Amino acid sequence: MSTGDIARYCQVTPATVVNWIKAHKLEVYTTPGGQYRMDVEAFLKFLEKNRFPVPEDLAPGKERRVLIVDDDPEILEKATEALGRHLSGVLIEESGDGYDALLKIGGLKPHAIVLDLTIARLDGAEVCRRLRANNDTRNTFIVAVSGLAADSELVRKVKRIGVDGFFTKPLDFPELAKTVGKLLKVQMQ
Repeated sequence: MSTGDIARYCQVTPATVVNWIKAHKLEVYTTPGGQYRMDVEAFLKFLEKNRFPVPEDLAPGKERRVLIVDDDPEILEKATEALGRHLSGVLIEESGDGYDALLKIGGLKPHAIVLDLTIARLDGAEVCRRLRANNDTRNTFIVAVSGLAADSELVRKVKRIGVDGFFTKPLDFPELAKTVGKLLKVQMQ
């Protein structure tokens, strides 16, 4: 886990996390690039010791839920198949547009969303904005997908709102599954 992940789960600033690290309250290691990282198990122990609530998506033994949102039925089918084949213990739902996605998010409460940015009825940027503005969904992982150039205005807008991953079409489905698996901390098959 990165310092940003820890900050998001504890609802503190990354600077607070760095202060905890300097005070030896967190058991972290440093990557070759100089970044702090923490194992999920050590983070769960920290949460328990300091009486923080354990986030549902990190609780051991819980099924992870993923919503895939795209208006192309072929992409929905291939992404669902790839995630189902490569990730164990993951429930996958599909949606064909932004409005339907928001309705499904309310009931499904997904841990991660694979979100096409150019979907009907409500574009991906608006879906991202609403997710990040809502206390119940602000920590949901969002992997944005777009056929647009990486420097397009919509893509820049979504990156400013905050996404956890970004892929351009045509999609590399095994790589998409690997990214979602890392975010959810689930076993790859």
